[in-house]
Amino acid sequence: MMITKEEFTKFIESYQEFQNEIDNLDMALTGRNYPSILFECGWYDAVGKMLDVFLDTNFMDHGIDWITYFLWEDTDDKAAYVKQDKDMFNEEKEIRYPLTTIDELWDFLLTDKNLYFKNV
Repeated sequence: MMITKEEFTKFIESYQEFQNEIDNLDMALTGRNYPSILFECGWYDAVGKMLDVFLDTNFMDHGIDWITYFLWEDTDDKAAYVKQDKDMFNEEKEIRYPLTTIDELWDFLLTDKNLYFKNV
């Protein structure tokens, strides 16, 4: 059975909350405005392994790529650009899918369930 939107959203939000708390704690301990020391702790690695299990059991490689892009890429234009081939009625065009929210990421992944999800 495919993961539900609610399960996906809850996991991603929880993971982002963990990341933010780690960043805040690390910055409070070091006085630096970027994370540095806590990323080498065993419990941080354990959470990373949980993320890996979540991704590997629910998503294909292309889906994992987009989710990790969403989680870690820091860009002003966080979006997916997908080429739509020319057909009898339409010219070739590029479709932009914004990926700035969890809902937008989920909706994008639904555009090709077989490419992005396991257990479809």
